[in-house]
Amino acid sequence: MIGIDTKARLVCIAVAFLAPVAAQTGAWTAPVALSAGGQGWEAAAAIDGNGNSVALWDERTTADHIWSRSQPSAGNWGRVTQVSPGFGLQTTYVFPAVRIGAAGFATAVWTDSDGVWTADRPPTGKWDAPQLLVPGAASPVFVMNSKGDAAVAWTVGGATSSSSSVMAVLRPAGEAWSSQQTVASGVHITADHAGIGENGAAIVTWESYHAFCSEGICELSDFVLHAARQEAGAGAWVDSGVLLGPDDNSHDARAALNAAGQAMLVALSGSGAYTSAVQGASGGAWSAFNTVVDPQSITIVSDVASDQAGNVTMVYETIGLSTSQALVVSGSIRGNAWSPPEVLSGSDTNLSQIYFALAPSGAALAVWLSSSATPQIHAVTRATATGTWGSPATVSVSGSSEIGPEAAAVNSAGSAIVIYSGYNAADVHTEYATNYRP
Repeated sequence: MIGIDTKARLVCIAVAFLAPVAAQTGAWTAPVALSAGGQGWEAAAAIDGNGNSVALWDERTTADHIWSRSQPSAGNWGRVTQVSPGFGLQTTYVFPAVRIGAAGFATAVWTDSDGVWTADRPPTGKWDAPQLLVPGAASPVFVMNSKGDAAVAWTVGGATSSSSSVMAVLRPAGEAWSSQQTVASGVHITADHAGIGENGAAIVTWESYHAFCSEGICELSDFVLHAARQEAGAGAWVDSGVLLGPDDNSHDARAALNAAGQAMLVALSGSGAYTSAVQGASGGAWSAFNTVVDPQSITIVSDVASDQAGNVTMVYETIGLSTSQALVVSGSIRGNAWSPPEVLSGSDTNLSQIYFALAPSGAALAVWLSSSATPQIHAVTRATATGTWGSPATVSVSGSSEIGPEAAAVNSAGSAIVIYSGYNAADVHTEYATNYRP
């Protein structure tokens, strides 16, 4: 039997989902070519609380380097700055990431053959000298909140290893990175995703699995989901125990936290439905799982994120035999309740490469490649967590071939940045940036 308080809470959630708010009426700027003199790849983007943007990418010249450019909220893009060390990166898959606090403090993370690197940029300064954060590591998961608290998690070992572990380093805003910490260890385990709240609480989702390998080919099964949590300054990871599984496929679990540290975990169940569980502000046991959406089709999740109040948004792509769409569902950590799915992509029925960004206020941005006769980059924005999404807008221009989105970011005021790439007339792979001004 549902109590009166629970009924009232569910009614409030439903009303919030249905509350009409006028869509944003701003405009996108004309795209600007960021990279020049080489080949730009693997871009990342961030935007601070004042609307100042920063872009990061792998520039391939005679030797790969991480390059960056910044743009003030009311100005033009500045000159190119090299962020990575003077020597080449010695690899072409560095996957740079950049996060920025509300006040403008930015942190970049990337990978080369030596391991995971990082560099910081103060709000009014230049990029600091890079440091090798985790020697020998690869495929880092990097999260940071608007204050600058950050965490990096990674997996050591793999299907052919006799043992594995999930590791992490953390950094309170304005302080140094911690030494390496063991989040979990076992025979076969791997990190899924991570989340960090405004109070500094961090969650890393991870899974154990069984691996059968023969002649270099491994078949993975029996995935069992866990979530480990560390409170700010605690120094210890608290494991959830088994949450889901064993199941044939990865649960691809994602964690989202509100300002108080209350958390929601969204994971793929063994039946193919997306389900969610919630956790209190001080950690502890996770709730029973509730269905988010059961698409009954091939589905790719872009991301799951929460605003400071605990309003959660999940953007995903459904793929049919001849069509694909971008959809969104909205939920609440308090009550673990979800709205029905809503189509974001309008009349687009053949799309891919969806990127989603959410600001602490609930302002949001979704971007995708529309694969029509003339491919275009489309974007749609939302002003508040309970507001309505606008109509998709074309943010790319003609003249580039084989285009694709690479990065998206939005701040609490609704200002946003999209970076996409494509080959120009000289067959050079170029990064382009466009901004949304509400």
